[in-house]
Amino acid sequence: MLDDTTRIIFPASGEANLPLLLMPQVLRCIAAGPGGHPLTVLLDTGTDPSAIDLGLARRLDLRLGDFALGRDAASDSVPFTETVLPWLRLGDLSLRNLYAVAMDLSRAPFKVDLVLGYNVLSQLTLYIDYVNSCINLGHPDIEPPAPGPHGTILPLHFAEHFPALANLELICAERRHALPLATIDTGSNGALTLGRDVATCIGLYHDTATSITRNGQSFTSATSVLTGAHADLQIGPFMLHNIEVDAPMAGPGDLGRSGRVNIGNRLLAHFGCVSLDYRRSLCILG
Repeated sequence: MLDDTTRIIFPASGEANLPLLLMPQVLRCIAAGPGGHPLTVLLDTGTDPSAIDLGLARRLDLRLGDFALGRDAASDSVPFTETVLPWLRLGDLSLRNLYAVAMDLSRAPFKVDLVLGYNVLSQLTLYIDYVNSCINLGHPDIEPPAPGPHGTILPLHFAEHFPALANLELICAERRHALPLATIDTGSNGALTLGRDVATCIGLYHDTATSITRNGQSFTSATSVLTGAHADLQIGPFMLHNIEVDAPMAGPGDLGRSGRVNIGNRLLAHFGCVSLDYRRSLCILG
């Protein structure tokens, strides 16, 4: 077992601002690290712990542990090993001894060298400005920005280390359906993803002939996803209309688990800006 203690070194201001690569609507930025080449980093609230491409880890001659099988969104059989990246610099913020699992990320649907997950994000406050395509990584002692006159503050819950919102309501065919817990996944470019069991329970996709089956792609594998449904969603005081809903076909992986409800960037971007304060368990929607 490698040392899994990752240290974050904040600048004197206590925060770092970075431009975002939001296409295809996931949170990516450019970082500096070993090897002398820019690294494309995904900030993913739906990953625990962080991850590094296995090919990159080998090119950097990082120490690797024994291989085992893990799980991603669409598979329960993802080969991985452990490693530690000695340093990574995100603007004015630095990471030392970044613990990560090393896995093949070459099949991801977008370029990514590193994925920063819970073991990093839980040590800071994440402020996402979707309007201006930038992100702020703040020291947890600094109060997050206020929501403004049209925003709100909601309790942030956690499901297996993933941030989540509770007590949402989905409205379809003039019927309300309670969604007790929905995880927030900044690594997803979808809007609202329902586990197939949840979608079936509330009557979505009951007629698969009128729905569309598309290929969904996780970091390491693909899965069939039903699309074509829209519904209204109540989040705290906000009613969001005509939200795109998708549901994976029954299968392995995290999205195939019972009761799965997942919020992606296509939905979060409705708010313009979103803060996730892990220490205070707050979600601020602006």
